[in-house]
Amino acid sequence: MTAVQGRTVADEDAAWRVFLGMSRDWFIVMERALGQATDASVADLELLEPLLDAGESGLRAKDLAAAAEWQDSRVSHQLRRMEQRGLVARARDRDDARGTMVRLTDAGVRCAERARATRRQVVHQIILDVLEPEQLTALVDSAARIRAAVADAQS
Repeated sequence: MTAVQGRTVADEDAAWRVFLGMSRDWFIVMERALGQATDASVADLELLEPLLDAGESGLRAKDLAAAAEWQDSRVSHQLRRMEQRGLVARARDRDDARGTMVRLTDAGVRCAERARATRRQVVHQIILDVLEPEQLTALVDSAARIRAAVADAQS
């Protein structure tokens, strides 16, 4: 085994396996919890929460894409599915006819509120109730550093 920055290949492989497994397990637990409580998905949640925070005025689709950190085309496809389920309504932006405004319907607000409550419950159960405060701080710091490295790798 060769050492890279004081780590062995076995360390690197173990880090990859634990990260991959944790990501997959986390996603499955959140999908299941959201599906049982709201019939929403994690993808729905990523758009429902910013729309819920925006209130009745809603958000421009481009701003929603930025809030969710998604590409415009992915947002458009997801919104189409959510619109078909009666969760969102889309309309031309009155201030800029090139843009689209997105708002939650009444059913969308109810779904978003239940989804947010479910997400918070799962975060407590899986993260906050398991980690000590200093471990949580380390997790948040580590995740921020990893996201920065991913952003650097994409540019």
